[in-house]
Amino acid sequence: MTISWMVLIALTLIIFYHHVIYTGLMVVWGRKSPSAAEDHDNDNGIATPNADHEVREQPSVAILIPAHNEAEFIEAKLANLMMLEYPPEKLSVWVCCDGCSDNTADIVADWQARYAKAGIRLELMDEPDNKGKVVRINQLLAAVKGQVDLIAMSDVSALLSIDALTQAAGSFRDQQIGALTCNYLLAEAPEGEQQYWQWQNAIRQTESQIGNVMGGNGAFYIVRAELFSPLPEDTINDDFIQTMLVIKQGYQVQFNHYINSVELSPSTDQDTYQRRQRIGAGNLQQLIRCRFVFRSSHQGARWLFTSGKAMRTVMPFILVGYLLLSTILAFQGSAIAQALLALQLVGYGAAALPLFGINNKVTNKLHYFIGGYAASLLGMTRYLMGHFRSGWRHQPPVSDYQAQTTLFMKRASDVVLASIGLIITLPVWPVIALLIKLDSPGPVFYRQMRVGKISDQQVELFEVIKFRSMSNNAESASGATWAQQNDPRVTKVGHFLRVTRLDELPQFLNVLKGDMALIGPRPERPQFCGKLQNALPFYLERTAGLKPGITGLAQVSQGYDSNLEDVKSKIGFDHAYALALSSPLQWLKMDLFIIFKTIYIMVSKRGQ
Repeated sequence: MTISWMVLIALTLIIFYHHVIYTGLMVVWGRKSPSAAEDHDNDNGIATPNADHEVREQPSVAILIPAHNEAEFIEAKLANLMMLEYPPEKLSVWVCCDGCSDNTADIVADWQARYAKAGIRLELMDEPDNKGKVVRINQLLAAVKGQVDLIAMSDVSALLSIDALTQAAGSFRDQQIGALTCNYLLAEAPEGEQQYWQWQNAIRQTESQIGNVMGGNGAFYIVRAELFSPLPEDTINDDFIQTMLVIKQGYQVQFNHYINSVELSPSTDQDTYQRRQRIGAGNLQQLIRCRFVFRSSHQGARWLFTSGKAMRTVMPFILVGYLLLSTILAFQGSAIAQALLALQLVGYGAAALPLFGINNKVTNKLHYFIGGYAASLLGMTRYLMGHFRSGWRHQPPVSDYQAQTTLFMKRASDVVLASIGLIITLPVWPVIALLIKLDSPGPVFYRQMRVGKISDQQVELFEVIKFRSMSNNAESASGATWAQQNDPRVTKVGHFLRVTRLDELPQFLNVLKGDMALIGPRPERPQFCGKLQNALPFYLERTAGLKPGITGLAQVSQGYDSNLEDVKSKIGFDHAYALALSSPLQWLKMDLFIIFKTIYIMVSKRGQ
């Protein structure tokens, strides 16, 4: 047996164990919920709704709510919290507006009088800057720590069952319980998402019975105040990390299935895909930061974390490796590998059908399942590339106008087409290099700093690489200037390279590195960007969430920029291209048009 087959068999067993044995066992066990009588007398102190509790003083509770532009849901949330069955003098609600640009703060301020009348403390912190959820959690924590016994976190868009705090207080009578989480229900969601959370609730029930729930849920979790820890500002999945730190401190995290949280905010496919990217990045981060679980003395926690969260985190990489390895073995003639490959292709193909409007129960659930892994893989890749440095912010990214399917397909096509283009054109590179050296002194390649994609946190700068088409140090005396018609700085060979666009060939390397796309707005020099933005509104938005391209709609519709009017007319083409990215079909049509137009310009030597 070869090493390839041993690896394939090992991966098969891992995939089968995680998805069938572990998940199946956890779901079936979790659905067999203990009876009310068992709950009343159980070891974890979970209270039943009908239990005849002793009359005793309830612990004080602070509910912390970081909010960003939550005007749509904040009123319902405040009404829900005010109606909770809990002694009002023991309850306080703390809302921190994180750079809200809507009237969230005004709504909270209006409710303060009602809360005061009900005897409940409602505090508002209205911060002008959007610094992210974790920054505001730490700020709220500093304000309440030492004042209360329990600290709860709850998303604005999630409503709680009326006895949530009473149930929680009953559970915390067990001194070993350090944190508590609950059922997560969806008011409105696709079938696949509903199924997923039904399974997750059952799995958490089982985890709780074994010893510890692996992570909380932002809709509602509650922690003993002395165990609630400030988190690093770049933390992505704060709800998971916070509750895992409770386990690190030697306490249990339990699941109370009598407490329900109901998510009101429906998610679009775009929202879901972006959220799952963030969760994927957070899963990788928490796998790194929760390594202490593997050293935990509690064997149950170690097994649960490894079989559940850890395997789910690395599963996208495993599935990609499994597909590649089975493809290699299938091409070597193995009938078993060919069958495995066919099975995978059928599964992935069925999961893609909803993208084309073909929907049924099976394909929709499969699409949610496989789509989750795809989003997670992209999120983890982005995390490894340095994204998500500021943790989670509620603001949508500047690339939000682009369909996530388009983003994925666009980057995939960039890599494939740039690789093909590099392989096809590489034989002519030595010829071009020789002609450049014979025509004029200086290096073969020309490198220059350009402005890349503009994201929420930064403006990317990169070094573009081209075949040199001008005399060496052409701008040493004049400084940065626009190209001109019959530009004297252009060499004879450089003129040919420009009209055929062959000088752009080395930019395939920029595409493969991720600095550029094959198609997009022209990358501009930083020296020009400030002047152009001042002179032309919406100039910098050309590359907002979008990488510049080797070619583009503006480039094939107009030549090089020689003055401000040329740039002005190109802005319209660049924004027209950005609009096409809102739909995969529109993007495909637009890119095919630009590719064929670029080839025509190269063959007819209509470049400049």
